[in-house]
Order: sequence, then C-alpha cells, then structure tokens
Amino acid sequence: MPNRVGCARPAVANSEQIFFGEKRLRMGWIHRPSEPSSTGLVIVPPFGFEEVCAHRSLRAFADRAATAGLLAVRFDLDGTGDSAGDDVDPDRLAAWLASIDDACEVARGAGATHLVLVGVRLGATLAALAAAQRTDVAGLVAIALPAKPKALLRELFALQGQLGLAPAPAGVPDDGVRAADEVVGFAITSETRAQLSAIDLTAQPAPPAPHVLVIDRDDQKTGNDAWVAALRARGVAVEQTRLPGYLEMMFDPHVAKVPDAIIAAAIAFAARAPAPLAPQPARAMRTSAKGRFVGDGYDVDEELVQLDDAMVGVVTRPRIIDARVGRTLLLISSGATHRIGPNRMYVRLARRLAARGVVVARIDQSGIGDSATRRGQLDNTVYSDVALVDTRVAIAWAKRVLGGEVAVSGLCSGGFHALRAGLDGEPVAIAVPINTPVFHYEPGKALDFATTRATSEAQRYRRALTEGDSWKKLLRGDVDVRAAVNVARRRVRDTAQAFALELARKARLPLKHDFPSQLRDFAGRGTARFIFAEDDPGHAMLAEQGGSTLTELEARDRVSIVSISGADHTFTARWAQTLVLDAIERAVLR
Repeated sequence: MPNRVGCARPAVANSEQIFFGEKRLRMGWIHRPSEPSSTGLVIVPPFGFEEVCAHRSLRAFADRAATAGLLAVRFDLDGTGDSAGDDVDPDRLAAWLASIDDACEVARGAGATHLVLVGVRLGATLAALAAAQRTDVAGLVAIALPAKPKALLRELFALQGQLGLAPAPAGVPDDGVRAADEVVGFAITSETRAQLSAIDLTAQPAPPAPHVLVIDRDDQKTGNDAWVAALRARGVAVEQTRLPGYLEMMFDPHVAKVPDAIIAAAIAFAARAPAPLAPQPARAMRTSAKGRFVGDGYDVDEELVQLDDAMVGVVTRPRIIDARVGRTLLLISSGATHRIGPNRMYVRLARRLAARGVVVARIDQSGIGDSATRRGQLDNTVYSDVALVDTRVAIAWAKRVLGGEVAVSGLCSGGFHALRAGLDGEPVAIAVPINTPVFHYEPGKALDFATTRATSEAQRYRRALTEGDSWKKLLRGDVDVRAAVNVARRRVRDTAQAFALELARKARLPLKHDFPSQLRDFAGRGTARFIFAEDDPGHAMLAEQGGSTLTELEARDRVSIVSISGADHTFTARWAQTLVLDAIERAVLR
C-alpha cells in the first residue's frame, strides 16, 4: 500500500471543477464562498507560456476571493489548458470572447447577480472587449493590460527570436504551423495576429464597465495612461495604480510567486463595486463533470479525478475501449508546470493516445497545479520529500481504478519520478523518462545537481571551442577561466568516479545505491524508454553512469534511448514537440 501523508486541506476545498459550453467544452472551476454572494469574479488568464506561469497565482486569486466572500470562476480559454481545441484553430478571437461570455454565465448560474471581470495581460484585453458586450458587469480589473495588443505581439515574437531555437531538421514533418507563427512553445497564427493587431481599446466606443481598476506593472515606467484618459472621457470611474508582483508571477513555474498586493487590491475593488443599473437576465449554461472532446483524429472522454485527499488529475479515455491495448499512461508533473505539461504537450499526447486505445491520466503532484499541499510540505516544490510518495499513490490508484499495465512518463523532474518508481519496485510496465536530469535519490537528502550542471557547462564549453567569437573573448580576457577550470576539474572527478564504479561492478564488489544494478533489476520486470534532447546533460550522464549495463540492456531491448537533435530541454519548437510526441507514442505502444 502507498504511504499516507497528511493533507493540509482537501484538494478542491470550496471549489468545483466543471466542463461548460454549448458547442465547445472548456474546463473551469467555481470557487464558492461560505455564504452566497451576489458578486461573481470571473478570472481571465493570459495566453501561452504566460498562462502556464500564472496558473498558480490565478488559483490563489480564486481561493482568496472565495475566502473574502466572493464567488469566483477561473477557466481555460478555448484551445488552451484543459479546454477543447488548439492554438491553430480558426477564429481564435471570437472563440476566446465566447469562452469569457460562457464563463460569465457559469458565474450567474452559480448565484451571482453582477460580475467583476479580472484579466491578466492579453486576458485583460479580452476581458475588456467581452465586458463591453454585457450589461451585468459592474467592474473590470485590468492587470498589465496591453491596450493595443500589437505591442504585445511584437514583444512575444521578439522573445521567440531571442530563444535561438534550432530550425527543423530536413525531412521532419511539421504540424501545419509556420515557424514564423511560433511564440515560446505555442502558436499565434497569421489570422489571430491580424485580429489582435486590429484591437485598440482607446478607440472602443463602448466602455467595458462603469468602474475599472487599472493595475500597471511596477517594472515599467509607462502605464495605461492613454486608455485611462479615454475611459474617463466616456464617464467611467477609473482607479489607476502601480503595484509589485506582476513580473514575479510570470517567472518560470517553479520559481513564480503569487502577487499578493495585486490580488488584495483586485479583491478589495470587486467587493466594493456596486451592482450595475441594468443587469441582464442570466442565460442557462450547460455544465458537466465529464466532457467529450472531438478533434483532429480523436474522440475521447475526459474527467477530473481525485486520487487521494491531495492529488487531482485529468483522465482521458477512449470512447471505445480496445482490450488489446490494456494500458494506462500516467503523466507526472513536469517541474512545477500543471497537468497540461510543457507547451501543453501532455494534453495533445493524452488525446492522441486515447484515440489509440490508451487510458491517460495527467497528474498534478501534491502542491502543484490544482493538487493540495500535503501537511508539513511547501507548495510548488518540484523535488519534495513526498514526490515519490505521490508517484506511488498515482500508480496504486491507476492499478485499482483504471486497470491494465501501467506506463509512467514525465519530463525533467516528472521523468525522474517515473524512472524512480520503476527502480524502486513499483508495478511499472514501462517507464518513459524524458530529459531526466538526475538518476539517484535518497529520501531526506538533497539531489545532486552539481553533476548535471558540470555536464551542461562542459558541453557548452566544448561547443564554444568551435566558435571563433569564443576564442576572441578568451584573448580579450572576457572568459571566466577559473570557472572553466572548476568545471573541467568536476568533470574529471565525475568521469573517474564512474570508471571506478564500473570496475567495481565488473569485480562484483557490493555497491550501495548502484544505478546500473537498479536499472538491471527493473529490466527484469519492465522496460525503460529514455528520450533526450541530444544536447541535454542527462543524455551524457546516462551513458556515463549506466556504463556497460546500459549497453547490455539496450542490446536486449529492455532499455532504449531516443535522441532528438536540435531540441531544447522543454521541446519549445513545434517541430521538436512533434518528434517527442511521436517518440512517446512509440514507447508506450511498442
């Protein structure tokens, strides 16, 4: 039986997950206060990687709003998160605005008589447009709003260019998205770009709401003064402030921080917003606990499930069960990214594999995404003391509830936990670790990332030796020679240690926590299918630490290694996403 660890609070305390929508299902959460509230807070997320980073903060926003006595609804826009569709679907602007309108009806159906819309970045722009079409919106909170999204688009595409991603290798099929449309793992098509570029909130004739709170970024000198002036000219009561927290909310998920000052100001504004003069009648909105998702090549059912008193996940099932497959895939949290996975790859993979007969569960480990933090633990901790317990709980739940063989996969820390479960003797038929950065863990001790960092730095120095600019920097004294020497010294030590362990293994000397021995033992029960970006440090470390055992197990097809040349750690480029999804599918179905 899996270990039981106390939970600080139920995973979905005071909240209810729903699917809603008439033609296209969206995933949403209703956060209810202890007493009925006439004010409904509708939280509109930003787009793409910013939404991934902000997920934790928006959940905290909804929780705190409910604690303050307000009803709150948060949701995934059409084609994003757990909702139906994809970035590349046509008419994104209309679909996003329809998503907000339907979410407003969810809030009305839950008892709210008037609404306050809260949006972040592009979500704030969309919220302003959607609010202007309704008469029951009492207020709007615009956080870091781009009044002219064309400027935001320039910023996003400039960031994409700065990533320096490798182009698709010759012969690699694309997924129908031009490289020019990619934005940090997601896509904004030329049609969507044209629709967004045409928006200018300063020229909108209808105000979004009678009361507006504009929260500008404190890390920028300029704010939304022009839009504020335009609103005031139309008779809107506007409050404008500059608060800290936005930038920290948009850090990578494992280091992102909840913007306390922004959330407090928004909730206080919503609490005092008066009811609109002419509220519109509520429209019935169909909601359900399960949803049917139909897309390009798939027709599947999805539902949110609770694995224990802490963890939740989304299960994707084929509508027609193929007994010949009989396999369940668990996708473990990648770092602190919630269950959609890096670049939303877990969603695409789940629906794709379910169409092939595999049941897929995308899991939020405790303290991440929508799972609760276990008692005595910190939230948003990637390598927590109970992470391996979480994985054991998920595997036991899958065997008990979903049945069949269990495959476990994940990227980065998720790959480590997937592999570790197999090495520790859990009933794992297939482990598919992706860009695993470490291979050994002792509970209660810190993971050794020094080897990972040294390997990564050594690879970087080797690449730099082939670049003329690097030699020029060395001659100018712009290279930290001491750091390079320390990396070289660490690599010599690690390589020598691996060689010594290999000799001891061949001499049949007893070794404690020996990774190759553990891998050999697992290979007697299941298979390990490693996937790496070619230059990821874990790739070199696996060969070094696995030694001759790895070569032997590869020859017996108990272990395989797929290397994807040109990909980065999270497979940001769309072509790389296509290749890694193909590799995972082959690993799970072989």
